[in-house]
Amino acid sequence: MKNTITGLLLISALFCAQARASSELDIPRSVDLALKNNLYVKLAAASSETQKAEALAAASRLLPQVELSVAQERTFSENLAAIGFGGFLAGASPVIGPYNTFDARVRLVMNFLDLSSRGTAKSKKEEEKIASLRLELVKEQVAAAAALAYLDVLRSSAAVNSASSGRDLALSLRVLAENKHTAGTATGLDVVRAKTSEAEESLRVIRARTALEEARLRLKHILGLPLSEEVTLTEDLSFSPDQPLTPAEAVTGALGARMEMAIAKAGVSAGKYALEAAKGARIPTVGVSGSSALSSAVPDHTMKLVGDMGVSARLPLFSGGRIDAGIDGASAMKSQAESRLDDAAVQVEEEVRITLYQLNASAEEVDTASMTVTLAEQELEMSRNRFSAGVADNVELVNAQTVLSRARDNRVDALSRHKEANIRLTLALGRMKSLKF
Repeated sequence: MKNTITGLLLISALFCAQARASSELDIPRSVDLALKNNLYVKLAAASSETQKAEALAAASRLLPQVELSVAQERTFSENLAAIGFGGFLAGASPVIGPYNTFDARVRLVMNFLDLSSRGTAKSKKEEEKIASLRLELVKEQVAAAAALAYLDVLRSSAAVNSASSGRDLALSLRVLAENKHTAGTATGLDVVRAKTSEAEESLRVIRARTALEEARLRLKHILGLPLSEEVTLTEDLSFSPDQPLTPAEAVTGALGARMEMAIAKAGVSAGKYALEAAKGARIPTVGVSGSSALSSAVPDHTMKLVGDMGVSARLPLFSGGRIDAGIDGASAMKSQAESRLDDAAVQVEEEVRITLYQLNASAEEVDTASMTVTLAEQELEMSRNRFSAGVADNVELVNAQTVLSRARDNRVDALSRHKEANIRLTLALGRMKSLKF
């Protein structure tokens, strides 16, 4: 019995450990969950499959079409004179029947010269490629959204810690003011001033906790996790220097890696093939057809092999302007695609240069904010010593406390902005799969 209880306890501990591990989130796992559960990824994947089906349907028009048909019919009466055989019957009744017919036929139809369908198939193939690239683009964007939501939780958590430190400091300063007031070396105004500061710091804690809870819920929503599930983030809001990257290198790499550029190029190709298809509507369409059948009155040993073969050509002589309108429309679409490609290159370069500048500026901001915290701590210590020595009231002390709280918040914001700039630069470079947090 004792061994059974021990075994159950071990199993329970193992399950608890697994449950705790499943709720721990780092950046790679968060991105994986988002890519698996996010709605936009699912919709983009479905759109890609739809476009693939349309491309297959367009390509099928260029392939041989083979049909098998089996028919057994009974004709109760037939007027041969109605089909031109009345003169050969020498006064006999032209009506015959009833009789049976059986036909088992295989038919082949193929257009071997159809430039319009060929261009349409190529255009649809490029559109299939665009849909696939859009899926990859959505994955990049969702990965960035997951990373930014993860960062927002880290920032909010750091803000809670900063606010809590400010409240603890305000509490200690309020106790100091009360003790000095009891000893007769401080006024009641000093006590009230310290209590007011403590209340303000407590308010900051409440607001920071509310923001943290909102950030946690947004993260779980993006990752597709139950909103009631408790999660623990394993990353921290620390500063890590970046490897130097020149704007020229960054822009060149982004132009080659960004999905937007690949989508725009595929759009130009699709427009070119669509224009070819529109112009191909003026060219004759040539096809062949043939069939082979077993024919008789009933399916038995009397069936004979019959067949036919033909060549057809179709040339549109007058379409009421439909072909010209199609050519004009396809030409306009191709021009639009070329304009989008030019604009995409400018947009990519703009995003890279902006995010690269933001990353460098935020790194300097982190250094400045850290220096400000150090100076604010020194100012607070000196103000505390002056107040404790009775050579000043606590106005300086409360002001120094406020300055320190603001400096700590600024440092949290600077660290957050540096991480955010790193994420956005990685997205701008098209390298979300290799994000280093």
